[in-house]
Amino acid sequence: MTPPLVPGKNGMSTVLLSHPSGSSADIYLNGGHVTSWIPAGGREVLFMGKTATFAPGDPIRGGIPVVFPQFGNTGPLPQHGFARKSEWRLAENADTSDDPSSVKLVLTDDHRTRELWPYHFRTELTAAIDDKSLRVQLEVFNIGDESFTFTAALHTYIAVADIRETAIRGFMGKWYLDKTQGGNETKDEAKKLVITDETDRVYLKAPKKVEVEDRGNDRRIEVRSDGFRDAVVWNPWAEKVTGFIGLDTEDYLRMICIEAAQVGSPVELKPGASWRGSQTLAMV
Repeated sequence: MTPPLVPGKNGMSTVLLSHPSGSSADIYLNGGHVTSWIPAGGREVLFMGKTATFAPGDPIRGGIPVVFPQFGNTGPLPQHGFARKSEWRLAENADTSDDPSSVKLVLTDDHRTRELWPYHFRTELTAAIDDKSLRVQLEVFNIGDESFTFTAALHTYIAVADIRETAIRGFMGKWYLDKTQGGNETKDEAKKLVITDETDRVYLKAPKKVEVEDRGNDRRIEVRSDGFRDAVVWNPWAEKVTGFIGLDTEDYLRMICIEAAQVGSPVELKPGASWRGSQTLAMV
């Protein structure tokens, strides 16, 4: 049994993953975007903006946007690059898979991407679930004859009952760039991170595992990364939340972004080379 491809919101093509345990996930081909993950016997783990728009070519607010080949506005490309706005496709062998709990999507260069970024590439996004975890892997291949560099992230929005009753553990002793303070480099000395105002941190050489304590939902979510060197922690807070399309006035209270990222040191790929990074969310 292969994962079904069905019409999602506004008729947009969506892959539905399922696991015998009852765990499920939704992935839109627009953006290669995971919009839902519900572990077995649990509740939704991914946050979606209350006013998120679902339209071809538009980024979806919430879930797991794919940031590639540029993080933020650190280069000449549009904010967070073009992958989150592009239409991905099922991998060539997807129809022969008998596993409804995983799927591989592909994005390759075309005339639209080359107008923005003049390189030949292939990206593969693999999403897989079991009873208590969701793993998302991004792989980038240089299929051209020129080297290129890129930055990337899995911009993961985690749903929480109340951000004021949420703690993040695992960053103690790590250095981060505080983008709310002009990018000042600061050492995190706290045993736990509690969000109390606008937060936009890029942790350099981040830990491979952190934990979100979502007290309001009486659950703990482990966030593991592999291949990505950095991590981003973001919440716009009350003053800025409505400045983001797809977020409503109170949405900042119900979300925290913890993103596996490659930001501090861009990846350089020579012709024929590839790079791989992944992020896993697991209930503990």
